[in-house]
Amino acid sequence: MGDQTTLVATLGGQPQIVTFTLDLLLAQGETIDQVVVVYLASGSRYREAYQRLSGEFIADRYANRTCHLRGEAVREGVSSPMPTSGQTLADVITPNEVEAVRRKFHHLLADLKEQGHLIHLSLSGGRRVMALIALSAAMQYLTPMDSVWHIYTPPDLTEQAWEGAVMHAPSDSGLRLVPVPFVPWAAYFPGLAPLLSSSPQEMREAGLTWLSEAERERCRQVWDSLTPRQRDALRAFANGMGRQQAASCLKVSVYTVDDHRDVILRRCREAWGAEHDGDFDTSCEAVFGPSCEVWVRCSFVVG
Repeated sequence: MGDQTTLVATLGGQPQIVTFTLDLLLAQGETIDQVVVVYLASGSRYREAYQRLSGEFIADRYANRTCHLRGEAVREGVSSPMPTSGQTLADVITPNEVEAVRRKFHHLLADLKEQGHLIHLSLSGGRRVMALIALSAAMQYLTPMDSVWHIYTPPDLTEQAWEGAVMHAPSDSGLRLVPVPFVPWAAYFPGLAPLLSSSPQEMREAGLTWLSEAERERCRQVWDSLTPRQRDALRAFANGMGRQQAASCLKVSVYTVDDHRDVILRRCREAWGAEHDGDFDTSCEAVFGPSCEVWVRCSFVVG
């Protein structure tokens, strides 16, 4: 299902925020094939808001064009994308509820991007913590081609449209889409993807906390000991490249890449010593690939 454009929106008790956003995107020439709303289905206001919104999408049609509406209820304890398992949430207050929302957005955005969707992410509806979590997930899964939006609604229109009393505003209403800056870290640095996808608990269990000064000094020690070309090789490995890709990028032979790799591994062993000797496997994919501990440690230091 490639070449699809999807609006992903957080939904609270104000369904008009979704239609206002969708109308503005359509007005600026976007083609939206699908709208996916993430909401707390056990809250009566939120269920009613979703039902009100559903009335705008009759037979997969919106504003005389094809557009499918899909609801994604957040469910507690869900560790997989299965939509029917787990108890639906009424609010986001406890750590477990926050984790359920985090998993929902990670699964949803990962699935959409795997299918090749271009994404518009709207953060204006629902609980503020949901928007913050969604933005965090966007930094991992979205690309520079995707967009994140906030919507400005004039105070008088906010009052008139409260809880869906007005679902579509006139063109002179003062509504405005505000682009939200974000950095798609994983798109630029694929080696960061496993770190960004980890929950706080998973990071604590794996020991992937912020670098201590001792760790930073080890990173600097390794970096300072490398030649410019060896540093280029380390950057290539850290970005998830294999031997062939790194060789092509650096315009050298695979054997030269292997030589650089061996030097880097030796410097790492010297810096971290026997304590972490088992971490530094002789396979560059194992050491410098997506789950690379060296990359997690060094990425904020080596520049």
